[in-house]
Amino acid sequence: MSKNLLLGTILGGAATYVAWKCLSDKQKNDIKKNVGSYVTEVADASTDYALNALDIIDEKLAEHDASEKLNDLSNRFNKTADKVKDKASRVVDRFTNDDFDKETAEIRQQLANNADPDIIIDATDQDNEPATPDAQDTKNDSAEENKAGKD
Repeated sequence: MSKNLLLGTILGGAATYVAWKCLSDKQKNDIKKNVGSYVTEVADASTDYALNALDIIDEKLAEHDASEKLNDLSNRFNKTADKVKDKASRVVDRFTNDDFDKETAEIRQQLANNADPDIIIDATDQDNEPATPDAQDTKNDSAEENKAGKD
């Protein structure tokens, strides 16, 4: 088969050479122009095809990068959400499972043992007496009223 291909190529080339020599100069120039325009069209088409292929590849790469960034962002968000849920569950456990009455009773007992008479631990133990104004406050109020009357 390779011998037949070689023989066909040689005979075809020889026939083309003979036909080329038999053509006039005008016919040769017309053929050269036609072949040149055909080569230019093929080159333009292949360039357009290559540019379109590169555009498609760039779009796919951009989509891939965007999806990777989106996945990374999603993973970070999920990790942060898990941390927040963990902290929230700790706070809820603290408020629901701890015995604050016992803790406040212990603090009150410690304060009662070291009580200073000026410190009020529980306001419910006091009598419900209305607060009387301090003498100094009364002097300040009357001084302000006198000053306002003069103006």
